[in-house]
Amino acid sequence: MSEQNQPEIVIRCEQIETLAVLSACGELDAAEQAALEAHAERCPACADVIAREAGMQKAIAALDQPAASLDRSGLLLAQCRSELSEALDDEQARAVRPGWRAAVSPAAWWMVFRRLLLEHPALTLAGLVIVSFLAGVAGQRWPSAALPPARPVVTVSAAPRLTDQELQNAAGANVSWVTPAGSPAPAVQVQLMSQTPLSIVGSPDDAEVRRALTFVLSNAQRFDPGARLDSLDVLRTRSQDADVRKTLCDAACSDENPGVRIRALEALQGLEQDPAVQQALITALEKDGNSGVRIVAINLLMNALRGAGPSGPAAARILGVLRDRLQNDRSNYIRMESAAALRDWEPGGLP
Repeated sequence: MSEQNQPEIVIRCEQIETLAVLSACGELDAAEQAALEAHAERCPACADVIAREAGMQKAIAALDQPAASLDRSGLLLAQCRSELSEALDDEQARAVRPGWRAAVSPAAWWMVFRRLLLEHPALTLAGLVIVSFLAGVAGQRWPSAALPPARPVVTVSAAPRLTDQELQNAAGANVSWVTPAGSPAPAVQVQLMSQTPLSIVGSPDDAEVRRALTFVLSNAQRFDPGARLDSLDVLRTRSQDADVRKTLCDAACSDENPGVRIRALEALQGLEQDPAVQQALITALEKDGNSGVRIVAINLLMNALRGAGPSGPAAARILGVLRDRLQNDRSNYIRMESAAALRDWEPGGLP
């Protein structure tokens, strides 16, 4: 498409705060940068915001950076997508088991049959007739021997209590929303895979449903990321419960999958004044190796700082973490956000 046919980018004043940070980090493409500069020429207030963020970037670049290696590319979105893609690829690689299955796959058998049919058509068709006849005779004589007895599935309503042994025996899980027969409201179904499969059905308020979901979310080595994410999506609707909130904090800090950690942090939004939640956010910001997780954590810490006010132990602890991130974090975005918060909340400005 030619430049004449490209739609014009419209910049609004309420977008300037975000776009100014992205411009200072070098994350806007040429068209967006041109539209931003054109808007700044017409709006002096927005021009001041853009100049402020550019000056902040220069001030940060002038500081000594003790971090071993700094992320100067500014391609924050590309980095997040890359790390998440690598994590998903690792999960997929662990699930694939190449080997003898490829030799007995339907595609392999079809290639052999096709070659025989082309080279020996009469012999192949005669063989098919004989095999079909023998299969029909075997099906009539041994109808019950062909299929093994089905393993029973025990369906448990939320009222009976699950035993610890039943939970420990589970080696896989599936979480979904279902509508029981005769019920107008949907319910949560937690299927636990074991020697005797269990199906727990009930509302998210049922204690046994929450117990099964928290067990799935808390055992990353036993249940796959999909089951943990599905459990998290149900539990986040009950984040006001203290036990559920603790499980979300633990998952945000320790789950092996960055996608689960990000979703757990997002589930804590609105609870930033809880000391346990603040500690989880600080831990994620200081120690998580995934920049996407740290970005979500610092954004929620900004909410906690605004709610705590400029004084008090909570604010002092958060500002101390931001001073450290300004000096040591590899992400340009996080250093910029830390500098902006310190400028707004500390009398002395930048340390």
